[in-house]
Amino acid sequence: MAAPLSIEADVSAVQEALAGTSKSLKAIERQTLRIAAKATAKRIRALIGSSGLKSRTGELKKAYAYKVKKSGTEAVVFPKALNGGKTIFPKAMTLSYGHEGKTARASNWKIAPRGFVQGGQAYAESGEYMGEVQKMVDKELQKYWG
Repeated sequence: MAAPLSIEADVSAVQEALAGTSKSLKAIERQTLRIAAKATAKRIRALIGSSGLKSRTGELKKAYAYKVKKSGTEAVVFPKALNGGKTIFPKAMTLSYGHEGKTARASNWKIAPRGFVQGGQAYAESGEYMGEVQKMVDKELQKYWG
C-alpha cells in the first residue's frame, strides 16, 4: 500500500518577498505549504470526478484532506475516512494504483488503475499553484505597505 502524498516546497522566494514584514518565517512556510496542499487535494478531487468512476455517495471525493506540520516543513495530502469508517484508504489506493487478484469464483480479475494520486503528485511537483502563492504575497505586502 502506498503512503499518503507528502509535499515539500522551496519557499525561499516567498521569504525574500515578505522579508520586510512582521510575518515570521514559520508562518510564511506554513501558509505557502497550506496553499500547495489545498490546491493538490482539489486537483485530486477533480481527477476523481473525471476518472469515470460511478459515484454513489461521493465518499472518495470528500475523503481527500490535507494537513500542514506546525513546524512548516511539510504538508500531507491523504484520504481521511468520513463518519468513523476505516475502509477509505484501501479503496483510494486500489482505485488509484489498480489491483489484480484471484478468487474461488473467478480465476483472474483486475481493477484498472485510475491514477488520481499520481496526478496529484504531478500537480504538486509542477508548481501550478504558484499563482495562489503570489496572491498571498501580494495580499500580505498590501497589508503592510498598502
